[in-house]
Amino acid sequence: MNKVLEFKNISREFSLNNNTLRVLRDINFSINQKERVALIGPSGAGKTSFLHIAGLLEIPTNGEVYINNNLIDWNSDKILSQHRLNDIGFIFQFNNLLDDFNATENTAIPFILSGNSKKLSLEKAEFLLSEVGLKDRLKSFPNQLSGGEQQRVAIARSLINDPTIILADEPTGNLDNDSSMKVIEVFNNLVINHNCSLIIATHDMDVANLQDRILSIEELNS
Repeated sequence: MNKVLEFKNISREFSLNNNTLRVLRDINFSINQKERVALIGPSGAGKTSFLHIAGLLEIPTNGEVYINNNLIDWNSDKILSQHRLNDIGFIFQFNNLLDDFNATENTAIPFILSGNSKKLSLEKAEFLLSEVGLKDRLKSFPNQLSGGEQQRVAIARSLINDPTIILADEPTGNLDNDSSMKVIEVFNNLVINHNCSLIIATHDMDVANLQDRILSIEELNS
């Protein structure tokens, strides 16, 4: 199967009070097309740094990252931006929806930024929102949506540029268990239907157990 993301000997270090803190140590990892991986581990163990490096938001101290078999050049802002926009979808615990834009507009923004017309972008956003069960909330603003509905908008937004991989950092961390499971069910079905891969960092083993593979950040670092 095709590898959509690969880490080769990835390490990440930070300087803290004149000491070196190593959060990732010589990690080798890959994920295939349409595979769903849960990343588990305690807070502070490196899950967020792992996702930030995978999403090209954070430069590793050592090692190489490949996306769709292309070696990432960390010195090229243009290449990094192209990959972030076209190959990677992001979902975070705090969904970062824009308060002054309705659900359709929030979803459409990445597609507009990719150079598509506003009309086409809004039409695609409405289609994706319908897929996540928000057909009746297209014109609702974030403060008119429940936490679970807001995360569904974030899911639709993450898919609008047809990414090859979605990175989700505790996407259900602010939701109750019932809402979490409903959101993850929608999420997993869409990942399959859109032929993309998923890495989801979570503390919730019910969420983790729904994925194809579970990885412990501590075991990756050992």
